[in-house]
Amino acid sequence: MKTYPIAIELTVWFDLGLNQYEVTIDEASRISIKRTDDVLHTRDLTGPETQMLLDAIQTLKVPIAEDVATNSTKKASSSYELIIESAHFSLEFNWENLDVEASNTDAFDALTKLASMIQSLDLDH
Repeated sequence: MKTYPIAIELTVWFDLGLNQYEVTIDEASRISIKRTDDVLHTRDLTGPETQMLLDAIQTLKVPIAEDVATNSTKKASSSYELIIESAHFSLEFNWENLDVEASNTDAFDALTKLASMIQSLDLDH
């Protein structure tokens, strides 16, 4: 079976600015981190880090919208955009921390786990 490269882009908006993570999973897997102040860090991923990301991608499920009462006075402190692309698929997810907090079904668990994993790969963070 041929393995195709996977590109992951995670953009996180939060009170203090913006973080962007670009991950390439291929023969030579890499992560690039860009922050609001345009400081760029790039490093190779280890084999275990790459496998951890692949395992997390395989657990992703599309969250089903829930009809929940939201407190309109509460403002989201962070929002996320996660894009995963390969030769045979493209997935895009958008959510806010309020969506995760209001979820009764843990529908966002796999997404928040993958996002946290990607952010934890930023060794300079």
